[in-house]
Amino acid sequence: MITEPIPFLANIALVAHADGTLSSNELGQLEAIRKEYGIKKGEYQSSIKLVESGSFMLTPIGSFADQVKNLELIIRVALADSDLDSSENELIKTFCSLIGIHQEQLDKIMKEVLSSLKKTGKICPTCGAENTDESLFCAKCGKGLDTPGSEIQVRFEIPKSGIAIEFADSTAASFPKAFELASKTLGFQKCLKGKKMWYLAIFPNGNLTEALPLAEALSGIRNKNYYMNGEEKQWEDVFGFAWCSSQRNTAYRPLEYCFGKDENRINPWGCKQARMDWTDWADWLCYGRWEKAGLVGQKIHWQFDKDRIKHELATRLFRFRFCPFLNTNLSELVLKYLPDKILIGSDPNWGFHETYSEVPGAIKIIQKENKSGFSFSNEFWADGVKPKGLDVLGDILIRAFNELKVETDSVMALLK
Repeated sequence: MITEPIPFLANIALVAHADGTLSSNELGQLEAIRKEYGIKKGEYQSSIKLVESGSFMLTPIGSFADQVKNLELIIRVALADSDLDSSENELIKTFCSLIGIHQEQLDKIMKEVLSSLKKTGKICPTCGAENTDESLFCAKCGKGLDTPGSEIQVRFEIPKSGIAIEFADSTAASFPKAFELASKTLGFQKCLKGKKMWYLAIFPNGNLTEALPLAEALSGIRNKNYYMNGEEKQWEDVFGFAWCSSQRNTAYRPLEYCFGKDENRINPWGCKQARMDWTDWADWLCYGRWEKAGLVGQKIHWQFDKDRIKHELATRLFRFRFCPFLNTNLSELVLKYLPDKILIGSDPNWGFHETYSEVPGAIKIIQKENKSGFSFSNEFWADGVKPKGLDVLGDILIRAFNELKVETDSVMALLK
């Protein structure tokens, strides 16, 4: 009985994984060892995950007899495919050094293991049945056994330059599309991690736009990773926009989708994810301050804080900064043509943004109104301004689109 089955089996798996591939013979021997020593499937999976983490190192387990048995099993799996890779050989020598086994003793153990393997033949990784060395398929379940090139890759070769995207098998509806796109990329790879197949798509030019269709297909799949020039990056930091651009591609009018018209709202920035719309209650229209105007200072005007608006916009759009449909030039021009100052009363397109409690920077407004022969006062606090209709927005967008050399008919369609 093995007292520490997880590191015991991890020692074996580490050597088996050393060359980056697993043959069906090696998988069959690993499963046979698990059964022989009564190791639970959960412990087996834990040992594989430990190896795949990259942090595990060969560890002597139990008594000297247990350590020698561990060495025999390491060699048994390593020789199962009749090929001892140099990396496997180095790990075997390292383990021998750890437990005090000399070269002469190692040669004897290897000879005994080889003799035993010849008697056993090929072991099916699926059902565990023994087959002859010449068998191409399992006599019991029909599973294909080792043939040239049938080895299973157990780790990816992440390129040092360009873009790479890896993802796992999934039942998501978009998975077939993702697999189709990935399999067409140069250097496409497959590997087995635990019991899941993973796939690696490579875009050597490092062009994010080329990778976008795959990223969109993977937007609903959880197990995925992104690499830039060999370094792993947070998916959301790069492809946080993918789900939104995917929705845009299916929209009836893509431009109107970006401006939010499909949700019965409108934003001046060309990206609905900014959540800074042109509405009566928009907070960003309160970014600024009230200032006295006129020679005697009896009037007040609103001064926009455009630096704050720009900062808020950049913060909200950071996750979407790589979106190919995000036009930062447009947002800069919108800020440019947004009025710097607004004199309420003199400009019929603007009114007070009302708040019914005093907040920092707000001013008290008393408006006198006459209605049906009655005169009354309306008192409230104002902490910003609000647009009255879409006339100002239309003027801003037309000027911005003209400077970008975009047809202004698009503006009129947005504002209808």
